[in-house]
This record gives sequence, structure tokens and C-alpha cells, in this order.
Amino acid sequence: MIPEQVWDTDPIPERGLYPGKPSGSAMPLVWAHAEFIKLAMSRTLGFPCDRPEAVWQRYRGRRPEPLAVIWTPRFPVAALRPGVRLRVCLREPAVVHCGTDGWQQVADIPTRESGLDFHMADMQTAPLREGQRVDMTFFWTGSNRWEGRNYAVEIRKAVGP
Repeated sequence: MIPEQVWDTDPIPERGLYPGKPSGSAMPLVWAHAEFIKLAMSRTLGFPCDRPEAVWQRYRGRRPEPLAVIWTPRFPVAALRPGVRLRVCLREPAVVHCGTDGWQQVADIPTRESGLDFHMADMQTAPLREGQRVDMTFFWTGSNRWEGRNYAVEIRKAVGP
């Protein structure tokens, strides 16, 4: 029987916990058995047995370069690679007031309804080079007010993991 979890620290005999032994989780859980079978089968095949063939044919194990980076107030992106489009997604209609490098070349981009309960505006950042930045704030058209805060996204060649 393969347990879901195995105790991997100092023994606690009064609780029946010993290194390498089941930690009291469900046993047999069957999930652990299925994963073991998948591992054995994958080793025999030489590739993951649960890898969708259509996905493998398309990507061949290579991570695709993103065409756009999504920015939201809840998850504000701090940087993006040169040439990648910046998509600003907001919960209500707005005009994205943006510029570059300290509010140079200012533009206003109205958001559009996405059909998914948010509004979005795409900012073409292709002309920007590494070291430049996009500055932005929002004018909320529904409540006729400014965001009251500025945001910045830096253009960098190496971004994230």
C-alpha cells in the first residue's frame, strides 16, 4: 500500500509517526498508486505518458515567447520584454492615460469591453527599448474620476522566471 504522505522528520512515537512510514493520511489513496504507474510507464516510454500529443506537436518542449503581458491593478506587472504588447485589464470602463519615460509622448487609450466582465486596452510597446518605461494612470469614465495614482512598467530583456 502506498500512502499519500510519508513522515519525513524526527519520529513522534506517541502519535505513531516514524520516518518513511505513513503519516496518517488516507491509505490506500489510489492517486499515489496512479502516479506510480504513470511514472513507471513514462520511464518505459521515454517521455511523459500523460503529455497531450497536440500540445507536444505545437511546442516541442519549448516555452513560447508571450505576445502580450497582462497588467491588472491586483497583479501589476513591473517589467516586460522589448516588443511585447502591454494589455491593461480593468474592472470598469476607463481611459488609460499613458506616456513613456516620465510622461513623454502622452496618449489616451479608451478601454473596450472584453466580453469577460472586464475592460481592456492594448498598448503597443514595440518602439520602446530596454531601459525605457511606460507610465500610466486611469480616468474612470463611469464615475468621472482619476485613479489618483501613477503606475510604471519597465522595459527589460530579462523578465521573471
